Amino acid sequence: MDPFSQAALGAVVGQAVGHARLGYRAAAIGALAGALPDVDVLFSLNGDYFDQLVTHRGITHSLFFAPAAGPLLAFVVWKLEARRRGHDPDERRRLAGWTWVVTLALLSHPLLDYLTPYGTQLLLPFSNARFAVNAMPIIDPAYTLMLFLGLAVAGWIYRAAASRIALVTLALSCSYLAYGGYLNVAAEREAVRQLRAAGVAGAEVAAFPTVLQVHYRRVVARTAHDDRVGFISMWRPCDIAWSAAPREDPDSDPVKAFLATREGRIFDWFTMGWARYRVEPTVSGSRVRATDLRYGFTDDPDLSIFNASAVVDLAGRLVEPVSAGRDAADATGQRLALLFQDTYAAACTLAAS
Repeated sequence: MDPFSQAALGAVVGQAVGHARLGYRAAAIGALAGALPDVDVLFSLNGDYFDQLVTHRGITHSLFFAPAAGPLLAFVVWKLEARRRGHDPDERRRLAGWTWVVTLALLSHPLLDYLTPYGTQLLLPFSNARFAVNAMPIIDPAYTLMLFLGLAVAGWIYRAAASRIALVTLALSCSYLAYGGYLNVAAEREAVRQLRAAGVAGAEVAAFPTVLQVHYRRVVARTAHDDRVGFISMWRPCDIAWSAAPREDPDSDPVKAFLATREGRIFDWFTMGWARYRVEPTVSGSRVRATDLRYGFTDDPDLSIFNASAVVDLAGRLVEPVSAGRDAADATGQRLALLFQDTYAAACTLAAS
């Protein structure tokens, strides 16, 4: 999720486990540790777009990173604090406190990211498999505000109960995360029901959160012949207006040529099975366009925030470097305003197509 949410969660975790012994510095260090794993965005500064896809949510987001790095970073914090504070007869307990604060705050980061559809490499360095639960959007102001309110109440109103308030905040925020997961499962079930009612059976269906709120879901349905994209508000479920496009044969020579490249393999891996391929004939061959069906602000299957393309000749050989980028051209302010309008509409206005 966004760095503000990650830092706020780390602060609440630090406050919950360390405030009684370490005071409000536990929340401050917890915030820094909670945001720290995103330092991996710097690992690909000298690389290309595909290096960014590989390194972000990589080794610093592994479940093994926090237990390995947490005690080392906690020792540094403890030494710096001891130098400023002077001798404390209970130094071992303070070191143990900092170890818990830093390690758990670090661990909170990949666990929260795991609840978003982007995918997190939780098992590095032993496996580069991506894991995701499509519960939460990348940015959810309600979730972030909940964490900041908990910190504010503990910091300025009920200071004597800071640890207990942090625990209550964690319980409430985790319930909200669970609610997001429930909404996604409910959206998938409703989409399957509507498809079956329309005579479409056996489709592979997945729902994905959008942005800025928890109720509006992008739904993707794949059959043997087409890809369908629609949206549904779980605040008031209505008929899904699907937009469909025919699927390309994954064994066609142009697609196989794209997937044989380093860039093609990375893109296919990144999309976690939700890559869509479209082949457009050209004078000397074909252009392969790849899109990530998990993301997009419209229901067009061929428009996505994440995309890549390649040109191959008639023999299926790559003739141009693979290009890629984050296409947010359809993410206009008007579209974002309509998102809230569609999410919390007073009544259903769309009919299934």
